[in-house]
Amino acid sequence: MPKFPPMASSRRKVASELPKAARRPAPNSDDDQPESRPTIWDNLSARQREEVEALAAEYRRFLSENKTERTVGARILALAKEAGLVDLAQGGPAPKGGYLAHHGKLFGLYAPGRSAEKGFNLIVAHGDAPRLDLKPRCLYEDGGLGLLKSNLYGGLKKFQWLARPLAMWGFCVLKDGREVNFRFGDEPGDPVLTITDLLPHLDSRIQRDKKLVDAFPAERLNVLAATIPTGSAKEKHRLKKTVKDFLYKKWGLSEDDLVSSEIELVPAGPAQEVGLDRSLIGGYGQDDRLSVFVALKAFLAGKKLQKPSLLIIFDREEIGSYGSTGAETNFVVRLAAAALAKSGAKDDWRAVTEALAASMALSADVEAAFDPTFKEVHDELNAARIGLGPCLVRYTGGAGKYGASEARAEYMAHVRSVFDESGVVWQSTLLGKQEYGGGGTVALSLAFHGLSIVDCGAPILSMHSPFEISSKADLWMTMKAMAAFYQKA
Repeated sequence: MPKFPPMASSRRKVASELPKAARRPAPNSDDDQPESRPTIWDNLSARQREEVEALAAEYRRFLSENKTERTVGARILALAKEAGLVDLAQGGPAPKGGYLAHHGKLFGLYAPGRSAEKGFNLIVAHGDAPRLDLKPRCLYEDGGLGLLKSNLYGGLKKFQWLARPLAMWGFCVLKDGREVNFRFGDEPGDPVLTITDLLPHLDSRIQRDKKLVDAFPAERLNVLAATIPTGSAKEKHRLKKTVKDFLYKKWGLSEDDLVSSEIELVPAGPAQEVGLDRSLIGGYGQDDRLSVFVALKAFLAGKKLQKPSLLIIFDREEIGSYGSTGAETNFVVRLAAAALAKSGAKDDWRAVTEALAASMALSADVEAAFDPTFKEVHDELNAARIGLGPCLVRYTGGAGKYGASEARAEYMAHVRSVFDESGVVWQSTLLGKQEYGGGGTVALSLAFHGLSIVDCGAPILSMHSPFEISSKADLWMTMKAMAAFYQKA
């Protein structure tokens, strides 16, 4: 168990150096109410506002160019190699650190520091997001339309995916081992795909009079793909043939190749600025690619770290973290063992488990922001607010903290101290009122190893929708929080 450094004297030492917004008011004072606290914007200098805008522009590009877990992983790998990190699965030294990749969707990074056997500073996030996948056998036609059958991935509101432009991002492995990567609907000049909806004149019995969960069956989320038939009028399945011919001419894929494909339907179009004041960012996949982006930036910027650092980007968080690329695997053990070996420390079972148990971690995942339109589901005193910085979420879960990984008080005090000493503007939040639902993160899987961990991430509006909303200021401050954790935790 790590020993936490004294806090009182160090906090007094740097209090005068903090931005005003970071000087937290006395407990129980009226100024500590969420509505009374100054926002990050209130205390930004002109130079800092330029930093915020530059980071936001880079982040929008990241969101627009990386809409699947594979493209996120490829970007991570490219940046790791560019920074001089080496493959930890290979022999040889790793003076600048290294990376470990698994199945193209799960990635871990390591940066050296002192005394690796005494534990790591670890940040974990996830690169997947709610979406629609194509089924392995997805091509069919009906009613003069060529269609594709989809399959839900993660917790999404089905009606939000109807009657909107969609793009198709795919990865396919052919029987000869050749890999095909493609995207359609997001390239210049591309048409888009869509899922049709029912007009209000006819929807009373089939949609309007039903519960929301029953009004939009998943099996009706069929993608409109073609209407021009191929071949003579005497032939059958001419619209299906149109789609098959397109797949073969465009990417060399047969219908059978779709069985060994991962084809994802995602919202078409780039991430955008939102608001008359341009203060917000709207785009798909911010849960949890916002955390991936800022954690990666913080990790790669780390210099002369006192403790060795790890960053893990998991897959499959949105469907329970199961499977070979999710947080329920032993990947963190493999990464820790490789890091210990590269640092010259023992890497046997006992050394690895002791190092993990002594580690400190952040589960970097976004938090549901307070939305006054739906205020009845929020505990307003504990709700996350846009513009007040990253959220420390001591526990998630639901129905009596079931499924929660609750951070202990000592660790909460330590993380608070790190953030305050570094001038990080942050907020303490919880996910909604009790008995209104709940949720969880990969923190539970990591806590299995005995390490100290707490959820930390930026607040998001319209979470799990095709167009999630974040604040430029929260993005910038969350990156500052991740960098402070790596440098000082």
